[in-house]
Amino acid sequence: MKHAFIFATNVFISGERTISYATEDQKIEFLKILSFYEHHSNNTPDKVLRIDAQIGTSDGVNFNIQDNQLDAGTNTEARISDKRIQLFRPGHEEPVLDVRQLDEDEYKELSSHIVNEIDAQHAYPVLMVRGDFSVNGHRIVIDNDKLFVNGDDFANGVTNAHEGVILRPNDSAY
Repeated sequence: MKHAFIFATNVFISGERTISYATEDQKIEFLKILSFYEHHSNNTPDKVLRIDAQIGTSDGVNFNIQDNQLDAGTNTEARISDKRIQLFRPGHEEPVLDVRQLDEDEYKELSSHIVNEIDAQHAYPVLMVRGDFSVNGHRIVIDNDKLFVNGDDFANGVTNAHEGVILRPNDSAY
């Protein structure tokens, strides 16, 4: 099964459920999708989106979420629904991390290069990841238009991510 991960205008198609940051010297897995939302029409309970994440804020506060549960004492607010997980710093309106599973009618509204790739590869589910966070001191910013990895910007990319999604700055070897 292939999954689609959307970062701004970039789409990564992968059979793996992990997102990592990498340079030539290191690879750090910082987000893992444990389960996706699935609606069951019989009496079986629905499955919900569940994640593990180890990230920090842009000002150096680290936190850990395991199976949608924040570590005790974490100065972060979690807003969790069946298809979305958002992590906020107190007093901030924009999430540090926002992971959302999109329905077909939602992703069909995105850029044609994203929709075409999802359809061509029969990728499901489709996850959108946004935020402003750091991974081991390396800053990642994902807004509506671009993905920034350590200040390098990426837009309109399509990547077949056979080893999971790996975000790299431009100067890292592939």
